Amino acid sequence: MDLESTARELYGLTPAQFTAARNAKVSEARKAGSSDVAASLKELRKPSAGAWLANLLVRERSKEIENLIVLGDNLRTPKSKLDGHEIRRVSKEKVDAASKLIRHAKSRASQLGHPASASAVEELETTLDAAFADPQVAARLRQGRLTSGLHYSGLGFTALPHSGSPSHTKGPGSVRSSRYEADQIAKRNLDEANHEAEQADTHVEKARQAVKETAAELSRLKTAEAMAVRRSKDAHARASAAKKLNKLQ
Repeated sequence: MDLESTARELYGLTPAQFTAARNAKVSEARKAGSSDVAASLKELRKPSAGAWLANLLVRERSKEIENLIVLGDNLRTPKSKLDGHEIRRVSKEKVDAASKLIRHAKSRASQLGHPASASAVEELETTLDAAFADPQVAARLRQGRLTSGLHYSGLGFTALPHSGSPSHTKGPGSVRSSRYEADQIAKRNLDEANHEAEQADTHVEKARQAVKETAAELSRLKTAEAMAVRRSKDAHARASAAKKLNKLQ
């Protein structure tokens, strides 16, 4: 079992599918005697919803991702080569490119049965902005194996928990990043909880509708039974009357 190809396969799955598939691959590697591969696979973290969207784009829209990164590279050329008009043009192209990528990610997520929440879209947008601004983020994004969204603070990039990003010295920028990350986590957790609650409400409504339909069908069957019983009684009564009439004749 090849670790890189297996990891790439796993990070192509939805977050809901990831853990079970990873554990199955770990068991498969162990049975094959590849204990090192099994150990490495076991360490792979489930991607957040926003990270999964970013990985999805790398797989399905690699050219557009590369174009976005190149636009950032162009904007970082010496300022003497870019006047105000050129900077505004590049910035507008970046916004258009990112918007197109986000629309595709949302559409594909819905098609795959894992609709993108507002916090996941925000996490994706932040990651794309960071990849545009920082070559290090761009390099990580290209791998298609993010486990959390990345954030560019202007002094280097940071990541949400479980991303494996390097640690940073504590300071004002680091504190702001930590607060930002905490806000992102809270927003994501709240949005996921709301999404789960909405799904639960949908299931309850479907169950109630099924009960109503079943009750209506039961009522219809009872009515049909009552009519059949009446017809049966009427038929027996007519038969009995006919029999008596025959005897009198």
